[in-house]
Amino acid sequence: MLGILEGGKAALEAKAMELSGILSKVVTIIHLPLAITGAFCTALVPAISSAISVKDYETVNKRLSFSFFASILIIMPCAAGLVALAEPILKLIYPAASNGANILILSTITMIFVSLNYVVEGGLYGFGKVHIPAIALAIGGIVKLVLNIILISNPEINILGAVISSIACQVILFIICMYYLNKEIKLNTNFKDHILKPFFASAVMGVLVYVVYKLMVSALGNAIATILSICAGTLIYLTLVIAMKMLKKEEIYMIPFGTKIYSLLVKLKIYKES
Repeated sequence: MLGILEGGKAALEAKAMELSGILSKVVTIIHLPLAITGAFCTALVPAISSAISVKDYETVNKRLSFSFFASILIIMPCAAGLVALAEPILKLIYPAASNGANILILSTITMIFVSLNYVVEGGLYGFGKVHIPAIALAIGGIVKLVLNIILISNPEINILGAVISSIACQVILFIICMYYLNKEIKLNTNFKDHILKPFFASAVMGVLVYVVYKLMVSALGNAIATILSICAGTLIYLTLVIAMKMLKKEEIYMIPFGTKIYSLLVKLKIYKES
């Protein structure tokens, strides 16, 4: 009887280690796109602080609003791509242990809010409100801890509880920080242009990427089909961004080589010289 109990305990411990390993792999993957948006936060603080010091709130608003929009523009297609190719990407990176597609798909929600929080927190830091993100994170951390205890212990939810609690933590952090940032300055964010259009383009790209992968995988194998699908997704999304004219002239000028990019788009008659 004792041997049976010890065997059962060992099996549970092995399962727990397997699930923890899957979660750590997923966290590694979602942090790759976040490294890009995290750069916005680093560059944002000194630029905002400089503008605030001379009370140039128009520039502050433009920089913050564009950074918020740029984060959405970058993170949305990354999330759509990870949802569409969750299993193939895991097989590509971890061929020996590729479980956890459902965990990766759910984790993309956390990834989106973490990306937006980088910008919102950067804005608060620029205004000198460094204590607000810390307090918000503490509140979110408490909620995360409570949800972990409740959800992970449920056999039907298990390790997904850790992902759900992370989502709750980041959503709380976003709501609190956004509330206090809006007290300092109102972001010039248009729902249709800055949220709905990137979401639509990302959804279309995600569907097409999935179709492209399915058409190629049997002939080319998972690795090549996944890489080519990601490349195709990048081209599809960029085409949609340009075709839908999501970026205005002044926004294009804010990105690296923006003046040259805008001149090229004018020559291609995609944009009209204003």
